Amino acid sequence: MTRFRDELRLLADQAPDVDLAERAVRGARRWKATAFGSVAASLIALALTAAVLTGGSGGGGAATTTEITDVLPASGVDPAAYAYYDFCGRQWDPRKNTHTFAGRECAQWRLVTQGGQSFRMPQALSVYTEQSPDEYMNTGGPLVISSDGRRVAYYSEKDQKFAVRDLADGRIWLTPQTITRETMVKSDGLLRLSPDGRFLSLNGHGQPDAVVDIETGQVTEIPANWWVQRVGNGGKPIIVENGKNRLGVLDGGRVVPLTPVDDAVRTFSEPSSDGRTLAYFNGAVFKDHIGVRDDDTIVTVDVTTGDIRSRVKFTDVPKGFRASRMGGWLNTTEVVITGRVDGDPTYRWKDGVPTLGETTYAIDVNTGRIRKLDDYTYRAHAGNLALPGF
Repeated sequence: MTRFRDELRLLADQAPDVDLAERAVRGARRWKATAFGSVAASLIALALTAAVLTGGSGGGGAATTTEITDVLPASGVDPAAYAYYDFCGRQWDPRKNTHTFAGRECAQWRLVTQGGQSFRMPQALSVYTEQSPDEYMNTGGPLVISSDGRRVAYYSEKDQKFAVRDLADGRIWLTPQTITRETMVKSDGLLRLSPDGRFLSLNGHGQPDAVVDIETGQVTEIPANWWVQRVGNGGKPIIVENGKNRLGVLDGGRVVPLTPVDDAVRTFSEPSSDGRTLAYFNGAVFKDHIGVRDDDTIVTVDVTTGDIRSRVKFTDVPKGFRASRMGGWLNTTEVVITGRVDGDPTYRWKDGVPTLGETTYAIDVNTGRIRKLDDYTYRAHAGNLALPGF
């Protein structure tokens, strides 16, 4: 999980203004909505043809060959490592040229498996070609991958529903809710998959917020003024948030507050594998909506009782470290997070093209110790990346 692989460009005509040897692993999120996350599986790369990839920083790894393929097969696909799109590597102007991406294969979501294969997903709506000054941040349809990489959820424009697909056996389930493309473009909702890929949560897509058991079609609606953020294996717990940085657990149709009144929770993990433990960051201070102190503490809470299990300050912190997102559990004591330090190879410009990306770390919930996992970067003006559990 800690290996980094450089990713070469797919085709020269897909990225005429981008160096084909540049890295392409981490996409920039352009949604208005906040993204929460989990660890990606080993990132394997793309190439112009079957190409030799050089090893990674941080976690290391031997050179590997990636097989370039076309459309996602009907079945027999290895678990996903990640999926991304990058606006064909071209400079993107939301008010002027978005329509020029319509129908282009290079603008589709591309799924990369843990085994190194790369597939286009034309069935998954990716780049929105309708833009306005108010809607330009909603650049593409959401796609999420279950933590185990075995299932992927996306918006099926053909069906006007969200779909969940099992990559191995090819089964596809559709949600009961019908949602038009127009609604998708106007809204900035989020999708969440439970770690086992069975439960899909819908937020802000023109329908009541809900959790759908995709295998039975059963729908659990979320009480007003709460928004589902995480769903555990088997559909429980359902973690919700009230828009005021307070977390709760949905139990029997009502919300039971989960976090202390003085804990403003903005970033939190997936539930642990047994569904009992949730981790979250704490310690940030804001004044007039501007951060004056970054998160410096990790807290774990027992979801079943609401009791705080641990609260520790970050230790062994890299100089200039700022925590960003929190993902799934790497093991029984460590949670995968993203963050930045001064000097990270992200958001730098070269020859008029920025480098986008993130750096992953593991944090021990008992000691607060932080250790770097890897960097994920690529050069592009805009795009999006989906990692398992995010």
